[in-house]
Amino acid sequence: MPDYPAAGKHIVITGGTSGRGLETARLLVAAGGDVLVVGSDQAKGAAAEQTLNTAAVGSGQATFVRADLASLQDVRALAATITERIDHLDVLINNAGIITTERVQTVDGFERTFAVNYLAPFALTNALLPLLRASAPSRVLCLTAAVEPIGRLPFKDLQREHHFGGLRAYSQSKKALAMYTLELAQRERGSGSGVSANVIDPFLVKTGLTHAKQVPLLFKLARPVMVRPARPARWVARAALDEKLAGTTGRHFMLGRRVPSPPGSRNRRRASRLWKVSVDLTTPSRTTAA
Repeated sequence: MPDYPAAGKHIVITGGTSGRGLETARLLVAAGGDVLVVGSDQAKGAAAEQTLNTAAVGSGQATFVRADLASLQDVRALAATITERIDHLDVLINNAGIITTERVQTVDGFERTFAVNYLAPFALTNALLPLLRASAPSRVLCLTAAVEPIGRLPFKDLQREHHFGGLRAYSQSKKALAMYTLELAQRERGSGSGVSANVIDPFLVKTGLTHAKQVPLLFKLARPVMVRPARPARWVARAALDEKLAGTTGRHFMLGRRVPSPPGSRNRRRASRLWKVSVDLTTPSRTTAA
C-alpha cells in the first residue's frame, strides 16, 4: 500500500478484531494512527490488541473497546466511551457485520442482522457526529457488500417478521446502510460541517463470517471468487487516509475505485423516510420499552 501517513489521527473501526477489520486496523496502526478497535468478544479483542501493537513499526497504537452492537444500550455506551477517551475523531469506519440463515431477535426486539448491520452504525455515527464535526475535516466510511443493489426495504416489515431469509435480511441491511451513508453525506455537505461520508463495497471477502456453515447459499457458491481480507483492507485504509480523497463525499467505492452508486441507494425520498424510522427505532425510550 502506498504511504498514507496517519500520525496523530484517531480512528475508530467496528468489527476490527478479525478478518477484513483486523487487516484494516493493522494498516492504520502501521501508518501511525491511534486506532480504537471495537468488538464483542473480550478475549478475541485483547488478542487483537496485542497482535496489532506487537506488529506495529510506527508510532501508532491499537486499543480494544468491547461493545455488543446487537444492543443499542451498548452502542450508546460505546459512543460515550469514545467521546471520553479521545478529544478528536478523524475517521469512523463502520465495518462490523453479520450473516445468518435464522431469524434471531435482539434484546431490543429487532431482527439481529438489521440491528447489527444497520441500526448500530446509524446510532453510533449519529451519536459521534458532534465529535466528528468538531474534528473536521473528518471521514465516515460505511462498508456494504456486493449484494447491496438487490436489497429491498419493506417499511412495513423491516424486522422481517413475515418474510425472512438470510440473503434477504443481509442485502436489506446493506442497502439501508448505503442509503443512510449517502443521505448523511448530503446533509453534512449542506451544513458545511466538513464531515465526509462514503460507501465502501469490499466485494466478496474470504473471512470466517462468509465461510461459516450457517450462511446463505449464495455465499457458499461465491467462495471461489472471494478475495482475501488484505486486499479490501488496503482499499479501506486508502479511503480513510488518502489526502487526495479529503474532499470526496457521497460516493461509492468498489475494488478500490469510485463507481456509480446503485440507483436504489440514491433515492433521497426513501432515504429520508428510512432516517426518520431509524431515529424512532433507536431512541432510548423506544428501545427501553422494547
